[in-house]
Amino acid sequence: MAFKQGGVRHGRLGKRSLVAFDGNVTGSRSVWPEETKKMALAKTKFSVRDHGFHFINLFDFSFEFEVPFVGTVDLGHVLHGLCGGMCFAALDYLQSGKPVPSWDSVAEIGPDLLRYLRDRQLDSLSLPLGVAKVFEWMMRDDEDVWRLTAEKEFPKLRKRLDQGKQTVLALIRVRGLDNPTMNHQVLAHGYKFDETTKDLEVYLYDPNYPGQEPMLSMNLADPEQGINAAQSSGESLRGFFVVNYRPQTPP
Repeated sequence: MAFKQGGVRHGRLGKRSLVAFDGNVTGSRSVWPEETKKMALAKTKFSVRDHGFHFINLFDFSFEFEVPFVGTVDLGHVLHGLCGGMCFAALDYLQSGKPVPSWDSVAEIGPDLLRYLRDRQLDSLSLPLGVAKVFEWMMRDDEDVWRLTAEKEFPKLRKRLDQGKQTVLALIRVRGLDNPTMNHQVLAHGYKFDETTKDLEVYLYDPNYPGQEPMLSMNLADPEQGINAAQSSGESLRGFFVVNYRPQTPP
């Protein structure tokens, strides 16, 4: 489900349709090309407060497996906690129509949910290819990460959000052989994109910030020169890629 909000007016100049967005209802003032600012917005039915878990992502998780061309990898040394599992599980609860458990701390979590979150963490990484992709993006030059984020991954994300589909993202924060646990997974549930300036905001459920709605911001006007990617909560960000999701029935 996508929508446009604020003071949105539709006008037509010749054969070209224009959408003006100025944040306020502006009455009957004419719309001219130089005044027109195209703004694309989409918001899904996911609410951080209603559909996100209330506890923070603080888990001690370990699972070793083999990654081609990398060797033995412990998942606890690739991504922090169970961020992907929490994003997948939150979507599972939403799609099943069940409320998320009301526990406020990890210490309160029952064994069934804990097991489920761990299993969904493994699902979110699509072993071994998902972890291999994280390492691949870590080893890429910044220019490659910027280009792929702007030209491949954002269009994919935009299409899904326009269709009302919340989307899990893998955030690549580090480069080369730096600490891979700095990478992260979040759930995107809306975006705002200025078609003129190419400024982008992506609204998130981040398991590290329960009850809050951090966002990603970047500019996609000239990816070869950089995208100025940032997360509002202060963490570094190089780029992101879309993670495939398949629903399951939560406990």
